[in-house]
Amino acid sequence: MNDLLRHIYDYTTEHLDLNDPNYAENRRYAAVHYDALLHTLSPEQAAHLRDYRGMAALATDLEREALFTAAFRAGLYLGALARR
Repeated sequence: MNDLLRHIYDYTTEHLDLNDPNYAENRRYAAVHYDALLHTLSPEQAAHLRDYRGMAALATDLEREALFTAAFRAGLYLGALARR
Protein backbone atom coordinates (compact mmCIF):
# COMPACT_ATOMS: atom_id res chain seq x y z
CA MET A 1 0.00 0.00 0.00
CA ASN A 2 1.54 3.32 -0.99
CA ASP A 3 1.87 6.23 1.44
CA LEU A 4 -1.18 8.17 0.25
CA LEU A 5 -3.41 5.11 0.32
CA ARG A 6 -2.01 4.17 3.75
CA HIS A 7 -2.89 7.65 5.05
CA ILE A 8 -6.44 7.41 3.67
CA TYR A 9 -6.83 3.89 5.09
CA ASP A 10 -5.56 4.95 8.53
CA TYR A 11 -7.84 8.00 8.57
CA THR A 12 -10.83 5.89 7.52
CA THR A 13 -10.25 3.19 10.13
CA GLU A 14 -9.66 5.76 12.87
CA HIS A 15 -13.02 7.39 12.11
CA LEU A 16 -15.20 4.29 11.85
CA ASP A 17 -18.57 4.57 13.52
CA LEU A 18 -18.77 1.39 15.57
CA ASN A 19 -21.76 2.42 17.67
CA ASP A 20 -23.89 -0.41 16.32
CA PRO A 21 -25.33 -2.24 19.37
CA ASN A 22 -24.88 -5.59 17.61
CA TYR A 23 -21.18 -4.90 17.15
CA ALA A 24 -20.67 -4.03 20.81
CA GLU A 25 -22.69 -7.04 21.95
CA ASN A 26 -20.80 -9.44 19.70
CA ARG A 27 -17.44 -8.07 20.87
CA ARG A 28 -18.51 -8.44 24.51
CA TYR A 29 -19.73 -12.02 24.05
CA ALA A 30 -16.60 -12.96 22.11
CA ALA A 31 -14.43 -11.65 24.97
CA VAL A 32 -16.47 -13.54 27.57
CA HIS A 33 -16.23 -16.79 25.64
CA TYR A 34 -12.51 -16.33 24.94
CA ASP A 35 -11.80 -15.73 28.64
CA ALA A 36 -13.89 -18.77 29.61
CA LEU A 37 -12.01 -20.91 27.10
CA LEU A 38 -8.63 -19.69 28.36
CA HIS A 39 -9.54 -20.78 31.89
CA THR A 40 -10.24 -24.34 30.72
CA LEU A 41 -6.86 -24.76 28.99
CA SER A 42 -3.48 -25.68 30.35
CA PRO A 43 -0.90 -22.85 30.32
CA GLU A 44 0.74 -24.32 27.22
CA GLN A 45 -2.59 -24.68 25.41
CA ALA A 46 -3.56 -21.13 26.39
CA ALA A 47 -0.25 -19.83 24.99
CA HIS A 48 -0.93 -21.62 21.70
CA LEU A 49 -4.44 -20.15 21.58
CA ARG A 50 -3.11 -16.64 22.24
CA ASP A 51 -0.50 -17.11 19.50
CA TYR A 52 -3.18 -18.35 17.11
CA ARG A 53 -5.44 -15.43 17.96
CA GLY A 54 -2.60 -12.99 17.31
CA MET A 55 -1.78 -14.52 13.95
CA ALA A 56 -5.48 -14.60 12.99
CA ALA A 57 -5.73 -10.89 13.87
CA LEU A 58 -2.74 -10.10 11.64
CA ALA A 59 -4.32 -12.05 8.78
CA THR A 60 -7.60 -10.19 9.29
CA ASP A 61 -5.78 -6.85 9.19
CA LEU A 62 -4.12 -7.79 5.89
CA GLU A 63 -7.47 -8.90 4.46
CA ARG A 64 -9.06 -5.59 5.47
CA GLU A 65 -6.23 -3.63 3.87
CA ALA A 66 -6.53 -5.65 0.66
CA LEU A 67 -10.30 -5.15 0.58
CA PHE A 68 -9.89 -1.41 1.18
CA THR A 69 -7.31 -1.17 -1.60
CA ALA A 70 -9.54 -3.09 -4.02
CA ALA A 71 -12.57 -0.93 -3.14
CA PHE A 72 -10.52 2.25 -3.52
CA ARG A 73 -9.26 1.16 -6.94
CA ALA A 74 -12.79 0.21 -7.98
CA GLY A 75 -13.98 3.66 -6.91
CA LEU A 76 -11.27 5.31 -8.99
CA TYR A 77 -12.19 3.16 -11.98
CA LEU A 78 -15.90 3.93 -11.63
CA GLY A 79 -15.12 7.62 -11.23
CA ALA A 80 -13.11 7.56 -14.44
CA LEU A 81 -15.97 5.81 -16.24
CA ALA A 82 -18.47 8.39 -15.00
CA ARG A 83 -16.37 11.23 -16.44
CA ARG A 84 -16.39 9.75 -19.95
